[in-house]
Amino acid sequence: MLEILRKGYLIGIGLASLTREKIEEVVDELVKRGEVAEKDRPRIVEDLMTRMRDEQKRLSNSVKDTVQKVIGEMGMPTRQQFDELRERLEKLEKQQSSRAHKSAEPKIVPPTPDNDPTT
Repeated sequence: MLEILRKGYLIGIGLASLTREKIEEVVDELVKRGEVAEKDRPRIVEDLMTRMRDEQKRLSNSVKDTVQKVIGEMGMPTRQQFDELRERLEKLEKQQSSRAHKSAEPKIVPPTPDNDPTT
């Protein structure tokens, strides 16, 4: 599973390196070799740019889905579950702090015959 993630990452890096400049260089070479007409050059560059962006989005979504699947299989909490646990913990800490503060306050016990030091 990790190998799939690694390969996906490397493919993404390769696609990201295909800048407009690189695509134009490739298309210019095709024009020089006569494989593409000069008049078609702008359209082909735009088509390749669109394909590259679409492929990057598809790859990104695929990697994201795979990572989420792996995380689920490992039993790790989702971001939402983690945030909910954090909120619960903060609430419990506040309750504990409030209880500790209340127990630290001096308690005034009214005198009774049992605890009255004057009798």
